[in-house]
Amino acid sequence: MNLRQLEILRAVMRCGTTVDAARELGMSQPAVSNAVKHAESQLGFVMFDRQSNRLLPTEEAKILLAEAEPLFAVHEAVLRTARDLRSRKRGRIRIVATAELSATLMPHVLKRFLRRDPDVDVTLDTRLLGEVVEAVELGTFDVGIAIEPYGRPDLTLTPLIKLDMMCICPPDSAVAQRAVVTPEDLAHERLIGLHTTSRLKAMIEDAFRRRGETFQPNIEVRFFNICAALAAEGIGVAIVDSLTARSPAAVPFVVRPFEPAIQVTLSAVTAKDRPQSRLVRAFLEDLSAVLAAG
Repeated sequence: MNLRQLEILRAVMRCGTTVDAARELGMSQPAVSNAVKHAESQLGFVMFDRQSNRLLPTEEAKILLAEAEPLFAVHEAVLRTARDLRSRKRGRIRIVATAELSATLMPHVLKRFLRRDPDVDVTLDTRLLGEVVEAVELGTFDVGIAIEPYGRPDLTLTPLIKLDMMCICPPDSAVAQRAVVTPEDLAHERLIGLHTTSRLKAMIEDAFRRRGETFQPNIEVRFFNICAALAAEGIGVAIVDSLTARSPAAVPFVVRPFEPAIQVTLSAVTAKDRPQSRLVRAFLEDLSAVLAAG
């Protein structure tokens, strides 16, 4: 099975009908239908259940196409490179970061970076921590920026700065009256926290455990910047990294040091087997300069 066949199956799964898939792909409807039948014949199992003029993907189809997603990502990266070479663009850099950093840090870094290299094309994608690491490993992005990324043998993690975890709370909260906030102070507060199984959540849980408390968020979200947005509305209290605590969304609430201290590392993620381009080196220099400036 080739990439074009997978692309057709993916379009049918996304669109739900061969008519809509054909329109999206610029093909005829009979050609799409024949491609689906041929793929099912090759694979030896049914890809779609026909229900009320809709094609619903089977579990086998979902598993197969989920496994194929990295192929589509690499294919798109190759096409982008070809377009850049054809148009003789001055350069392109592909950056992937977690949501907290895309919202708080990347705008400042890219402003500085593009002041020096205004003709460079930039792709900034926002993904979950594990996906940031995977995207760099696959080669679909040149550099990843993340807090406490997971190491892998074929990746280089370059520590950039240590960040303290801080408590953010509404001004009228009892917690706001304290110079330093501890887990005991948060026992009766509405907590906003991460619901993922990330290293960051585990570090917060460990800090609470060391003080004989349990970290049990009343409101669970996926990213720290969402914690900040909710805390800014006075909904509750959160423990976030210091970059998020200093973000524009932090204006409506109070920031306090948290103890026991939790330090996390902001790192750049690059591939060991691919030399850093001039643009990646320049970007990392600007990133370090912005971090140093506070």
